[in-house]
Amino acid sequence: MEAVIIKNLNFKYNNIEVFNDFNLNIENGSFTTIIGEGSIGKSTLFKILASEVKYSGTVLIFNKSIRYNLEKGYLGLVSADVYSFSKKTVKEELINILEIKGKAISKIDDEIQKITKKLGIKKILNYKIKDIDLKEKILLMFAREILSKPKVLIIDNALDYLDNEKEKVIKELIRLNKKDSTIINITNNTEDCLVGKEIVIIGDDLQVFKTSKITEEDFLSNNLEVPFMISLSNKLKFYKICEKNYLKMEKLVDDLWQ
Repeated sequence: MEAVIIKNLNFKYNNIEVFNDFNLNIENGSFTTIIGEGSIGKSTLFKILASEVKYSGTVLIFNKSIRYNLEKGYLGLVSADVYSFSKKTVKEELINILEIKGKAISKIDDEIQKITKKLGIKKILNYKIKDIDLKEKILLMFAREILSKPKVLIIDNALDYLDNEKEKVIKELIRLNKKDSTIINITNNTEDCLVGKEIVIIGDDLQVFKTSKITEEDFLSNNLEVPFMISLSNKLKFYKICEKNYLKMEKLVDDLWQ
C-alpha cells in the first residue's frame, strides 16, 4: 500500500516550471530519502506536502487529502523554514501533543522526560519557545513528532542543523519507522541518504534506488556528492576486499575483522 501518491503534479514559481507531470509513490512503512541538485525543487515538494503552496495535480496521503491528514494528526512535519508552535513553553508544547493523542495524565511527564533526555533538550523544558535558538526549535519539533507518532513524517533539511544530536535523532527516527511510521527525509546532504531503505533522486528523470544497491556512478551521474561509505565500498570492491556496499562503518569493520 502506498502512503503517499503524487500524480501529474504541476507547479510553477514566478513562471518558472518546477514540476511538470511529476509522479512519485512512496510505500507505507518505508524510510525514504529524497535528494537532488540544489535548486531542483526538493523544498518546494516539502511545501506542497505541507499544504503551504497551491499546485495542480493529485497528492494523496493514504488516499486522503493533505489537509485531512494534517487535521487528523496523521501527517507530521519537521522543517527549519516552515514551523509553528501552539504553546508558550517547550514543556507545554510537548504536554499538548500528548494530551491530543490521549496519553494518560499519569504517564505524560515520564514520556516528556524520556524524549527530552534522549534528544538533549531536557535543560530547556521550561524555556519559552520564542527564546530558544533554531537548533533547539528543530529538536523540539522532532521530539513533538516522535511523541505524536504520525503515520507519515516528512523532514525538510532539518537534520543538517544538528551537530552531536543528529545521531540521537536518527536513532529515534529508525525506532519510529519500525513502529510503522513512514519516514520521508528531503535533504541536500547525501551522507544522510544512507539511513533509510530507499533513495529517490530528483533530476531530469526520477530515479528510485534501494539504498543497499545504489552505486557511486548513480550519484556522480546526477551531479551529487558521493557519500563516504559508498566511495569506500567502491574502492574495496575494486581491490576485491569486499563484494557489497557498506552503509555503516561499524558493520564494515566487523566483517573485515572476521
